[in-house]
Amino acid sequence: MRSVLRNLLTAIATLTAAIPALAEQRYLLAAENQVIEINRAGRVTSVLKHPGHRNIWEAWRLPDGGIFYVHRDGMALFDKHNRLVMEHAALRNGKDVEAPGGAVLDGGQRFAMLDSVAAEIRVVDRKGAVVSRTPIPDLRPDPVHSRYRMIRYSERGNAFWIVQYARKTLLEIESGTGKILTNIALDPHLTKTPSAPHLAFATLEPGDGTLYATTATGLQLIRFDAKRNRTGSWTAAELGLNTRYLLGMQRLPNGNILLACGDYHMKSIDEGRDQLAEIQPDGTVAWKITRTQLIDQIEGFVDPKTGIEELRITNVHAYDSAKISNVLAVKR
Repeated sequence: MRSVLRNLLTAIATLTAAIPALAEQRYLLAAENQVIEINRAGRVTSVLKHPGHRNIWEAWRLPDGGIFYVHRDGMALFDKHNRLVMEHAALRNGKDVEAPGGAVLDGGQRFAMLDSVAAEIRVVDRKGAVVSRTPIPDLRPDPVHSRYRMIRYSERGNAFWIVQYARKTLLEIESGTGKILTNIALDPHLTKTPSAPHLAFATLEPGDGTLYATTATGLQLIRFDAKRNRTGSWTAAELGLNTRYLLGMQRLPNGNILLACGDYHMKSIDEGRDQLAEIQPDGTVAWKITRTQLIDQIEGFVDPKTGIEELRITNVHAYDSAKISNVLAVKR
């Protein structure tokens, strides 16, 4: 019965996607092996799946209506009809391959990918041709999955923010040279968590001088000022969120932070109740989406160890559906 309902809802979402959109806020969600678009009410409006693409870390809607995303094995570009038009692979070393972050540059004319095995940031054009390479610290012998998460273009220009995942460090890297411009160790700012160690996941530079960071396990959101003094810190418990992870972020036009909450490896359903949360500057949750609003609309990932179906949302891109040409005018 559940799969029949899902198939019906997916068909409705596909038909709806072909109809001119009403003006409303939409959210593009990177979710394991698919990209899901929902509206603020939690209704699924479109789904993109491509065979062989797994561990999709983040996805972006583009001004031409297409989608760019980064998955474990590389990056992919789709047109507005969800047709694959470009792929670029991450470097593989035996079984090791990991592309844990990407960014859209020049309004969707170029794309940056973080490559953990190659230890570099690679920028390609819309045809997949390499435009530039920026070396980053080679974190071997760390396991490849533990090396990096997230890449964001720096507000200072000609630089990228990247996250050292297991080492809990934020780095600002000069484009091309690989020179480290800023190095922020998160350890002094982290709340001790006996149940799970902190692992750094995301950065957000909203453009007002502040810098945000999240830790996935450890479940902490931290805010720094322009001088990189800590000005705010909240755990998931303090935010009132039931989630396994705090992951990617975006700043909304109203100044609030939109936060993706992950439900990987749950031991009980309630652990992954909250999927998206809009956080006010004082740490108050203004709005959220829960798994009960989404779980019957899409086919999630069933964890083979527990049998629990998980959505595995890692990042979110919010935009106005009637202003697609401005979808990249956001801070992520």
